This record gives sequence, structure tokens and C-alpha cells, in this order.
Amino acid sequence: MNDNPYRGIEHGGPGTVGWRIHHYAEVGSTQEVAETLALGGAAHGTVVIAESQTAGHGRLGREWFSPPGVNLHATVILRPAMAPAEVPILGLVAGVALAEAVETEAPGLAGLKWPNDLWIRGKKAGGMIAQLLSAPPPCVLLGIGINLNLTAQQIPEELRGIATSLLIETGKTVDRVKFAGALFARLDQRIRELQRSGFGPIAPVWERYSILNGKRITVFDGQSRHRGIVQGIDRDGALLLNEDGTTQRVLAGDVTVEKIDH
Repeated sequence: MNDNPYRGIEHGGPGTVGWRIHHYAEVGSTQEVAETLALGGAAHGTVVIAESQTAGHGRLGREWFSPPGVNLHATVILRPAMAPAEVPILGLVAGVALAEAVETEAPGLAGLKWPNDLWIRGKKAGGMIAQLLSAPPPCVLLGIGINLNLTAQQIPEELRGIATSLLIETGKTVDRVKFAGALFARLDQRIRELQRSGFGPIAPVWERYSILNGKRITVFDGQSRHRGIVQGIDRDGALLLNEDGTTQRVLAGDVTVEKIDH
């Protein structure tokens, strides 16, 4: 661990997101470091941030491209009072917090693609992954990655049509420490709301950021495909899909959209 530029935004005590922030120049992945800390008893709200990840990944094991020193890669250790089946909801809650943090830098540009992607103007700019760590005591590793100061030239040619950053879209360099502070504050607030009142009150907020409502999509869950028009999400975070006139609840899957205009 090196000099920690994020120490100045640590606040509160154990149980508050961002109360303790571990900062690294390079790791395999923040999820792996956070797992080690969690197994060692790290408290709810402990955060791991790395400038560079050599084995960073997102949903379905996909590699997350990110050069060092320009973006934000973080994993938050959470110990929520919730059933294992409810853990995916934390990804949706993190999406709301991330979109709200983006609003502070780029009002009106943040969009969410169910279940775990942050989009800006039709391109992916970030993602979230909630991983249940079942070894005692049980906890959740909430991974968050967002492209902040990535330039267009730094994006591999094969990704330039589908990836973007806040810098690319606004022309302004983001203060990464300030952004992280805003993100952790919003995430702490939303997780407390989830624990207090469930996902119901948060669902309409997620819906306001959704880029899928009214779109025709295909969802593949690894075994079967569903195709229909998105009607929204329900109070449990399931995607509501109008499939041949019948509303289907889709709990998980990889979404392909015919066309996204946002």
C-alpha cells in the first residue's frame, strides 16, 4: 500500500461506507484484495481502491479494460442483513448511487442498463458486481468500476464504438477523490435506505435512470432466451418483460438491445 490520496475522504466509523479506504498502486483485482480483508474481519463499509488491476473483471467474468491512474476501481465490503437470494439487489442499489454521483459531474447524462451497467450517451462507462462471500462471517463484495478520465485514444480500437468516459463526454477532467467521496456518501445513504425500507422506495429512482424501458430486448440467462419489450423493474429488482402479451419476470441474464438511443 502506498501514500493514500483517498485518506482525506474517510469518514464516520465501522458501518459507514468509506470509513476506511485501502489504496493500492496495482493489484490483481480489488475483489481479491477485499476478499482477503473480509475474511480477516474487515468491517462493513471498508473500501479497496486500486490505480490499476491486472485481472479486473465484471459480470460473467468479462475483462474490464482500464489503464492505470485515470479511472476508479473500487470494492466495498458489506455485511448487510439480507438473504443470499437478495444480494443481486445490491448491484441495482449501487447503480443508483453511481448514477447519482455521475449527476454531480454530468447532469442529465447518466443512464442504467439492467442489471449492472452505467451508460452515457449510448455507450458503457461503468459497471457494478455484487459477489456473495459465503465463508463465515458472510458478506458481500460490491465491485464498482467507472471510466472517469479515460481519453478516446486510450480506448482500444475494438471498444471505441461501445465504451466511453466522463472526460470524453464532458470534456472536463474529473477529480477522482472528490468523485469517490460523492459516490461513497450516496452508496451509504442508499444501502441504509435499503436496510430500513427494502428496495421498493429505491426502485422508482432506478427506473428514472433506466435506458431500457420501452425497448425491445433479448435476455439470455445461460439456458434460455426471452425476447420482448421492457416494462420496467419490480420492487424486487426483477426485469419486467412483455413477451407475446404476457409479462415475464426476469431475475438475471445478459441483455442485448435492438437499439439504444440515450
